Amino acid sequence: MRRPKLLLTTVFGPYGIKNKYAEGLGMQMELFNNQITREQGVHSPRANYWTFPLYFLAENLDSLPATVLDFPTWKGYIRELQREYTHVGISFTQQNVLKAKRMAEYIRQHYPQTKIILGGYGTMLPDLAEIVPCDEICPGEGVRWLREYFGENPEAPIKHPIMHGVSQKYLYGFRDVIDDSGVLFPGLGCTNGCFFCSTSNKFNNSYIPFLPTGESVFAVCREAQKKLGVEGFAILDENFLKMPARARDLLAKMEQHRQPYSFAIFSSAETIAEVGVDFLVRLGVCLVWVGVESKKALFSKVEEIDVGSLLAELQAKGITVISSSILFAEHHDRVTLEEEINWAIGLGTDLHQFMQLIPFPGTPLFRRYVAEGKMIPDFPYTKLHGQDELAFYHPHFTSREAGKITRGAFRRKYETDGPGVLNMALTAIRGYQRAKEEMKTREQAGLSWNPQTLRYQRSTDHQTDQFMNLRIEKMRQRALEFRPLILSAKIFAPNTSSRKKAAQAAALYNEVFGKPAPREGVKSFGLVCFAAIEWFRLRMRGLFGRGELVRQPLSRRVEYNREFSTHSQVEAAEIPSGLQHRCKLST
Repeated sequence: MRRPKLLLTTVFGPYGIKNKYAEGLGMQMELFNNQITREQGVHSPRANYWTFPLYFLAENLDSLPATVLDFPTWKGYIRELQREYTHVGISFTQQNVLKAKRMAEYIRQHYPQTKIILGGYGTMLPDLAEIVPCDEICPGEGVRWLREYFGENPEAPIKHPIMHGVSQKYLYGFRDVIDDSGVLFPGLGCTNGCFFCSTSNKFNNSYIPFLPTGESVFAVCREAQKKLGVEGFAILDENFLKMPARARDLLAKMEQHRQPYSFAIFSSAETIAEVGVDFLVRLGVCLVWVGVESKKALFSKVEEIDVGSLLAELQAKGITVISSSILFAEHHDRVTLEEEINWAIGLGTDLHQFMQLIPFPGTPLFRRYVAEGKMIPDFPYTKLHGQDELAFYHPHFTSREAGKITRGAFRRKYETDGPGVLNMALTAIRGYQRAKEEMKTREQAGLSWNPQTLRYQRSTDHQTDQFMNLRIEKMRQRALEFRPLILSAKIFAPNTSSRKKAAQAAALYNEVFGKPAPREGVKSFGLVCFAAIEWFRLRMRGLFGRGELVRQPLSRRVEYNREFSTHSQVEAAEIPSGLQHRCKLST
């Protein structure tokens, strides 16, 4: 009997291109340009992220060789299958089910002995087995499932991959080849149980901790710093602060070792209110995504919380805020939807995601809409991305007009608050300035950090806060990273108010740091040149009706070889040439 050999793969490219397997709009393998900085044109950061869960799965299988194929072309996928795998695991979202179907059908035709395993959010489709030929479906958490399937110990310790998170990133048309951020995957699932949320319902409204303690999180950070040289991390966790003891312990470990790592996190408003904004600043949270959902308090996570004041405090203390809200909810009519959009823009956050209400299969919302006959018959799964047509009958809006309204909301946010990257720059510099002032005030008043109350309080044995000095230095470095983009933000601003905001940002930077050195001026001018080329490309595409400029993610193959006691990784990445110039958008 052949020894098992596993291929774990994403669906094939190209992505964001409309064809018989997928939609174009809403299906780029990008987070910012797809659904956060949409309609911001040249100002929109362009970034692709590696499919981290596949590496996580491969890392935690000990008895068989495994290979991860990330963002393959169709030809690359066919070529990989020639390596004679016994099992192929295809990870996909509901919107990419037709791509998974094509991949599985090819295996059935050319490698009929190979077992097909389906995983990812696409497994929530009720008729999946009728669409995609397969042998097994992994419905929930994949590590335990695969371990049990291949006869391994499901209770074995979790091994966290050490890797960069970003495949490639562009800012104002300039490709930054330096990735100084890592990835943390502390846990899976969410206990909030929102009726529309795929994550909560896929994992039965539960949370599965992979890194259950602050010490375990800190250990991964230290290993990543040693191997990759990174000190900033994107935390892939629906609500990292939901386990406050873990976050407290993480801060204690950083203080003990005098190592101020930085983090981008997801969090709900109630967990932030519980621990306090000062705790987030001290912990090193530099970006937080908060789902505010609606002006009308429909969810417990925002009840009895002054969301506007909370988000404003986060920004005032240097934390970039991405907020998100839902359009075309059941209570929306022409008037209330307009009020909802105005309210969301009025929050004044650095970045905002407008997402249409989506009755994803597997959620309570989907089951109720099916029972009530509200779902549009034969609505294609490929369109379930929340940026265009509605999948259900809304009493006040047609499915097709929803896309125009959604696009208009993004445009209004952009025209009101200007480029998101400029907002981030202002938040960073103002937060650094305030942190220095508050530090001085606390020193004069004899206030010290109390790890029990998570507040600064008067102390009889007050000492200089050395750790916060280190944190403030990190805030200074982050603020300076944004400085080169201010000139581009001003030149290509959408309107007069945005140009004035850019001028104010430049003046504030000069006030805090002094006039830019010649080297910084060269960086700013160089970025303007790249931005001009990018602006022209976008303009030409618009004039000739060619649509969005789509940048395809890189392809990568990583092999985990278990022939020896420790596995080796053979990595091949398709990396285009680019200038080794540093001008990054920090996490």
